[in-house]
Amino acid sequence: MTDSAAADPKMNLSNSVGTFAALVAAGTPAPGGGSVSAYCGMLAASLGQMVCNLSIGKPKYVEVEPRLKEIRSALEQLGARLLLLIGEDADSFEAVLGAYRLPKESDAQKTHRTAQIQAALRHAVEVPMETAQCSFDVLGLLRELADIGNPNALSDVAVGAQLAQTAIRGASYNVGVNLESISDREAAERTREEIDSLIEKSQSTADQVEAKLRR
Repeated sequence: MTDSAAADPKMNLSNSVGTFAALVAAGTPAPGGGSVSAYCGMLAASLGQMVCNLSIGKPKYVEVEPRLKEIRSALEQLGARLLLLIGEDADSFEAVLGAYRLPKESDAQKTHRTAQIQAALRHAVEVPMETAQCSFDVLGLLRELADIGNPNALSDVAVGAQLAQTAIRGASYNVGVNLESISDREAAERTREEIDSLIEKSQSTADQVEAKLRR
């Protein structure tokens, strides 16, 4: 590595972003769509932080600077949680597979296996639900940044909004797949209504950001 490359990490950007993509591309079922959804949410949060940093400290935004700092802090926390959810989603999928592989020869084994499968499925719903909720929170902050942040970065806000929307929709697919096998149908329907509501509200919010960009 040259001194100039070491001084400017962006010169090695292509190398730094390839590891996760390679893991997804490998011939294994995880990390898969759920992890990618969380990754999209994390990137959306990162774009929001960038816009905050492009606004904070400039005289033009002095009146909204306290709020910009609050937004940046919230996005940092959401991004950190979404980073963890990338791995948690893959782990939850492996836990479901592990539960289905449990022995089922005796009645006791069958009862234990069924209970473990249901527990694993519930967790496999909870993880993408959290991904969707965190990404929805990111989206709401991006919508605010579209109004008070640096207008020169409005296209970056819009990209972030689309990534957050993708994260929510992607997470909803994993929620839906796992809900099909949940034995508590009443709880499953409540969760389905919740994720459907998030999708509907997020679409409206993402559209609002895009509308500001196209004025």
